[in-house]
Amino acid sequence: MKSSYTLSSRAEKFNLKTPLVLSALDTGVALGWDLLELCGECEDLELCLVLSLTPTHQGDILVDVVGVHIQLDENRLIDWKTTLLFKHANYIVKEGGRVSFYMDKSRSLGVYYAICSDSGVAWSTYRYPSSEVLAYVSGGDDQA
Repeated sequence: MKSSYTLSSRAEKFNLKTPLVLSALDTGVALGWDLLELCGECEDLELCLVLSLTPTHQGDILVDVVGVHIQLDENRLIDWKTTLLFKHANYIVKEGGRVSFYMDKSRSLGVYYAICSDSGVAWSTYRYPSSEVLAYVSGGDDQA
């Protein structure tokens, strides 16, 4: 059984009406997930969007943005994109050879538009977000 989705005004702006995203939403709902981490390529960066999945009284699922995180190689040259990420990230975490920049809901759309406006995101994978990702994108609030 496929669910019907209502995108929040913020979520509508993230190009979520692709077959992969709809399949990810269907899978997440079928598994009883209340959150979904959706990842893809944007330019030369990996962008992951954390979404909340909330049942409504009308029987559909409200999809809203919790936050976003962007990963890049630690050896990347500093350019306007990395400068923008340093400026707007709530948290910056280096792990292995990758650096992750975490932004909460309030900064996610602006960063998405600035970084991905020319190409958009080619969504490719999804999963349930880890507790670490949730803590970073929610600004430390316990939304899980």
